[in-house]
Amino acid sequence: MYWYYLKTALKNLRSNKKFTIINLVGFAFGISICLAIALFLVKEYSYDRFYKNAAQIVRLTDTKNNSSSIDYRVKDILLSKYSEIENACLVQRKGSPIEVKVGEKGLYLKDIMSVDNNFFDVFSIPFVSGKSQKPFVNINSAVITESTAKILFGTKNPLGEELFIAGDIPVTITAVIQDFPENSSIYAGLLVNAENDQFKFSFSCGDYRDKSTHRWPFRIYLQLNKNVNPDQLLAKINDHIEWLKPYGTQVGFLKLKDIYLHDTTHGSETKQGNAGLLNLLSIIAAIILMLAVINYVNLTVAQQNKRNKDTGVKKTIGANSTDILLHFLFESVLVTFLAFILGIFLVWIGLPFYQAVFDTHLNIGLLFHLRNLLLLLGAIFFIGMISGVGPAVILSGISPVRILSGSAIIVGKRSFFRSSLTVFQFATSIVLIFCVITVERQIQFVKHRNAGFDKEQLLRLDVPGIQQGDIQKMTVLLDELRKSPFIKSISTTDGVPGNINMYMGSNIENSDKNMSVPCLLVDTTFLKTFGINVIKGRNPEPGDYGKVCMINNAAYNHFEFENLENKRFMNGREGGYEIIGVVNDFQYTSLHKTIGPVCIMFIPDLTPTTVNIRLIKGGAGQGMHFIQDTWKKLIPGYPMKYQFYDEWFDSMYRDEERFAKTIGLFAVLAIMISCIGILGLAIFLSERRIKEIGIRKVSGAKISEVMTMLNKNFVKWVLFAFVIATPIAWYAMHKWLENFAYKTALSWWIFALAGLLALGIALLTVSWQSWKAATRNPVEALRYE
Repeated sequence: MYWYYLKTALKNLRSNKKFTIINLVGFAFGISICLAIALFLVKEYSYDRFYKNAAQIVRLTDTKNNSSSIDYRVKDILLSKYSEIENACLVQRKGSPIEVKVGEKGLYLKDIMSVDNNFFDVFSIPFVSGKSQKPFVNINSAVITESTAKILFGTKNPLGEELFIAGDIPVTITAVIQDFPENSSIYAGLLVNAENDQFKFSFSCGDYRDKSTHRWPFRIYLQLNKNVNPDQLLAKINDHIEWLKPYGTQVGFLKLKDIYLHDTTHGSETKQGNAGLLNLLSIIAAIILMLAVINYVNLTVAQQNKRNKDTGVKKTIGANSTDILLHFLFESVLVTFLAFILGIFLVWIGLPFYQAVFDTHLNIGLLFHLRNLLLLLGAIFFIGMISGVGPAVILSGISPVRILSGSAIIVGKRSFFRSSLTVFQFATSIVLIFCVITVERQIQFVKHRNAGFDKEQLLRLDVPGIQQGDIQKMTVLLDELRKSPFIKSISTTDGVPGNINMYMGSNIENSDKNMSVPCLLVDTTFLKTFGINVIKGRNPEPGDYGKVCMINNAAYNHFEFENLENKRFMNGREGGYEIIGVVNDFQYTSLHKTIGPVCIMFIPDLTPTTVNIRLIKGGAGQGMHFIQDTWKKLIPGYPMKYQFYDEWFDSMYRDEERFAKTIGLFAVLAIMISCIGILGLAIFLSERRIKEIGIRKVSGAKISEVMTMLNKNFVKWVLFAFVIATPIAWYAMHKWLENFAYKTALSWWIFALAGLLALGIALLTVSWQSWKAATRNPVEALRYE
């Protein structure tokens, strides 16, 4: 019996080659997109789940300041007070690439992490060589990954080898570990000992570091004992929060498995995924699959007239509705199976393309794991049944008398159902078009919004650590650069807008608004070089350096100052810093966040991390040549690392740009799939009305009038879809824009444009078939068959 169903299904597919090809290609195209998205989702949701103790690991957070930066001293307090904590470790990444020197070879490494020995117990990273238990033999020990060892030492055994970090900090390699897996939110190429004060990468200010509550922030990971309830332990810690003072006022837990996708804290220092993008891709995959199913339904129903006689004959000779139903369902499952095979092939062919779109490696081999194969087979059966049940019920329920008399046409509720599916396709297209336009507008908005300082012709030049052992060489470099006629001004800083290295507790006297404040350590020319204006108070004078600071307008408002008289920033030095002025707000993070308080400290004899260079207008090319030549002459051992501020701030929105490209790409693909279904429906409508078209043409109707008659239903459906899509599109983009502190407006014309584009796409899709039907010889249409 089933063999008969299979032969019949194959016969029907061969006899309707045009519709079979359209069905298979459309279905396979949609399935390939869904499979590619599924591979990406599996990859993203697998982050950090491979660690042996992943279910027991949490990261401590400062809930008051919504920060993951916790003073390192909190770790030992928690271990000594709470038996529920089995282990704990410190983790801190260097915020910017750091220079490493091996012999005479100098280069920058961006993947350096400061950890303690407990890190290797909490996180199960396999060791290649060296001791896995307490691999840091002393404070100058380092652990290196296999790939970084090859970069630094080639084929030479790295164990026992010495290298210098930041110019003059010697470390010895005592162990080699495997590279961190790609789906680890924590990663590094070189791990150094956090017990070495030189590897507490946050800025420290002489003897005052132990008096500060935010001087050496780390990420603190806790490994809880099995069967410990994290919520109960957290409540217990907060009930005795006085044990953590002055380093913490209220803490929280963030599960390791949630860090990659659901971490909203500041100072995380881990890889960050985009949960919103994953949710959106899941929705898009579901929509594309639904569109593919709708196409199958519409195209199957469109073949009704060609298959009516065959169905009628079967019913006349004794086939019941169940037999006809099984015929259609079997055929639907077969088409779905073939579409999945073709879809997997398309994913394999297009894998480089999808990897470029998602900017990650995708493992197509996951599809062939036993569990996933079973899921695919289940999906094939389920989707095949869903795709075929509508046409099967519709076409098997028509009586043989109506079929053989030629009156078996789909009307009433069934016609309404078909129209509803088409409206859904149009509404989907409108929503996707609206989302693409809005995302692109927001990206352009944040890129071109005034940052509060002049980004044009402003260059940031990372300073290698050699100045710690040879300050004179850096002084000579700056003196030489100032001689260039193409350089307008130079400022040296520790931390810059977009990459602040230090956070300090404000400790403003008689204030309940105290908080951890990002701090920039700058020289005398900072304000001039960056084009930042003083709006209250005064500029610093020569005798002020090392004693005064400025705050931005957001800090002035946050602390509710009425004036600056006797206002001091009481951290970092004995007696604090006198606040002498207020500057305009400037963007020191991306526009995802509102500009908050920031403190600018003027430090004499500053050891900088960055040289900021303002080039004259029109002098970028000559200025860059001069800077590069001077660098090679004075610091030949290190590559020059630089970036213009406008390019750097633009790079902060790469995730959004990838988001826009991804949405745009899949919107186009979804619309293409919709067009296949709309084309099938246009063929169905034109074939159903072929005799009416012939009569109208014989009566003198023009081609344009016939095309208008055939297209008007599509215009009506687009209008209905526009009404449905508008509130959905507005809500979706309104929620997405909540991720930005500064956002573009959802203007009315975007809705109108999305509707017009959807209408244009629909008319372009159906007009070819309408024109073909309208220009057909009326004699052929009226010939008795």
